[in-house]
Amino acid sequence: MSLGAIGVRTPPPRRSRLARFALHLAVFAVLVCLYAIALIRAEALEPLPGLAAFGAGLALSGLAALLSLIAMAVVWRTGLRGGVRALFALVIAALTLAGPAYMLSRAGLTPSLDDVATDPSDPPTFAGAPSAPLDAARQRAAYPDLAPLRLSVPPEEAINLALGLMEQRGWRTIGPTAFPRGGPPRLRIEAVARSAVLGLPADVALRARPDGDGAVVDMRSASRLGGLDLGANAERVQAFLADLGAAAP
Repeated sequence: MSLGAIGVRTPPPRRSRLARFALHLAVFAVLVCLYAIALIRAEALEPLPGLAAFGAGLALSGLAALLSLIAMAVVWRTGLRGGVRALFALVIAALTLAGPAYMLSRAGLTPSLDDVATDPSDPPTFAGAPSAPLDAARQRAAYPDLAPLRLSVPPEEAINLALGLMEQRGWRTIGPTAFPRGGPPRLRIEAVARSAVLGLPADVALRARPDGDGAVVDMRSASRLGGLDLGANAERVQAFLADLGAAAP
């Protein structure tokens, strides 16, 4: 006679503590990453400490993914409950790591330039701070299509259009300013742009000079954090000038 026939219940399998811990750790890692992003975007934290916190969140996600795999193996071998928790932990950790992993995969495909301009031989300058010389040869080899924009409107109108586009993008603008006082007017805007996800700052300078009845517009974008920019500065310049050309009559 079986135990069930005489009213004795078989106790349910115990839950895996490792699976539960892995799930809690995966959720905590997501919160760390989101909190770091929020602090950087709100400018409540300097970029480097913010990136360190974000990196810590990614490291915790990696640990959670590893623990979830171990928990799944333990559940499979011992019959403990918790396979669903371990699977959720793995999915959450994988989704957290997917974006950064994709961006890092682009590092080998983009040149190590963190300062680009449409005219690297004579780039727009940043007021109040000395600008390091650009590597014109490397930039032209990496981004041969990055060139000044010629418009059929005067420099003043080009600057106004550019200023409106910068405000639409949420960039913090400085200017416009005119220089020099003597000779043909050259107008300039400076702005601080931020990356789409992490909100990392980049300095932008735009210059408009007379070109017959129109204007020639040069633009420069430089990351405040040195190193690889994964092509973000060149993409920023190309996208902005394309919109500026479309906005000009």
